[in-house]
Amino acid sequence: MDSKNYTQVLIDGKIYTLGGIEEEAYLQKAASYVNDKNAQMRRLPGFTKQNADYQMVMTELNIADDYFKAMEWGEGMERQKNDMEKETYSLKHELVSTQMKLEAVLKDLEERQKELDRFTRTIAQMEGELKEVREEYEALKSSREEGELSQVRMVSDVKTVSEAELVETVEAVTQAAKTADAGGTEMPDPAQEDRIQAQENRIQAQEDRMREQEAQGQAAREQRAQDTTDKRESSSGSRPEQTGAAEAAATLQTAQTAGISDEELAKRALQAAKKANSHRGGRR
Repeated sequence: MDSKNYTQVLIDGKIYTLGGIEEEAYLQKAASYVNDKNAQMRRLPGFTKQNADYQMVMTELNIADDYFKAMEWGEGMERQKNDMEKETYSLKHELVSTQMKLEAVLKDLEERQKELDRFTRTIAQMEGELKEVREEYEALKSSREEGELSQVRMVSDVKTVSEAELVETVEAVTQAAKTADAGGTEMPDPAQEDRIQAQENRIQAQEDRMREQEAQGQAAREQRAQDTTDKRESSSGSRPEQTGAAEAAATLQTAQTAGISDEELAKRALQAAKKANSHRGGRR
């Protein structure tokens, strides 16, 4: 059992001995409150004119009024405290939920950043491969154009040689024809016949070379047409531009056509030369 504390207090001018389990300071505080309440009541008009019982009852009622107001204020503070605790709990719960959402967003952002880095590396790799493909395409295109231009130069050289040999052959045939018309009786010149035969052989060889060049040019045109078709299928709406290679191919075709005509003329000249030599042999 707790021991009581005793102390003497002054209430309304009289000394009282109070005892309780509370501290002496608390007992003095209670006695001071009663003295203050009595002094407050005596300041009311006409209170001191009432009898002692009335004064004591009114003082007790005012003390009771202070008590209930204090109780009511304490209950209000208790309710406010409970509300604040509930609000604090709700805020803590919301804070935890927000933190979880933030962690999920940060994790998703990190994954998206990794995916973006992977896409960036893939795009860089694809750009490098595309650059290499373009360089290979340009190199192949340049090589093909150079090949077609070389074919054109070869045909042009063959044509030049054919024209020179054709002039020489025509001159020889003309000379043989003049000799035949003059009715000469001399023996046919074997060297001249050998030259004519050699010219005929060279023209035949040139004709074979030109036919081979024509076949190569035709193959190149077919390959170019196939490439054009592939480009049109791979990129809809695109229209390939005419390049110098196409113009070279057209020049090749014209040169080949002109070459064929000269060979026919050379053949006819050789046939005329043979007839002239035969005529000279007959007159002999």
